[in-house]
Amino acid sequence: MENGRQRKLSKEGWVEERCLGTGTFGTVILYENKISKERIALKKCRLTLNPQNERLWRQEIEIMKRLHHPNLVSAIDVPLPLNVGVFELPLLAMEFCSGGDLRKVLNSPESCCGLKEKTVVKLALDVAAAVEFLHGHRIIHRDIKPENIVISHAQDKVVFKIIDLGYAKQLDQESLATTFVGTLKYVAPELLGKVKYTKTVSIK
Repeated sequence: MENGRQRKLSKEGWVEERCLGTGTFGTVILYENKISKERIALKKCRLTLNPQNERLWRQEIEIMKRLHHPNLVSAIDVPLPLNVGVFELPLLAMEFCSGGDLRKVLNSPESCCGLKEKTVVKLALDVAAAVEFLHGHRIIHRDIKPENIVISHAQDKVVFKIIDLGYAKQLDQESLATTFVGTLKYVAPELLGKVKYTKTVSIK
């Protein structure tokens, strides 16, 4: 027994460890393979979606699988034993970032006086690199906030990565976005003013 319940072991060795958090439309669960020791974050739809939100869900998965950048969380193939969707919607398997999200770091006692300068510089550079990459593919994230920035430890280096493209939008060459989405206290002024906006909303 663990946490008052018995973990389920699949025939291929996958164990559901714990809930990592919730995204725009889904819950993210940590799975570990007790045979290979591989760990993945698996995002599952947590509610019945209307047609518009179902389109956003599928779009997030399509974008994650199509784009690859060191500062974007990588999408991976869903292990066959775990590939059981909800309401016939696909799942999203991602690399697991063991450092948690930036909100967790900001709320820790060690950060009571703020982050170290070198950490802030690293954070800014990593997030800017991810945003620039998305903009290069004419995609705006529209919900960048501490909860959507996770921390990976690779080869003794800290890497900040953007997650949750549930509100992302692909812009045409000259198109503008108009929909109010995102988290209120982090949105750009254009959204509050209900005016059309471009990819610049990611950097204000």
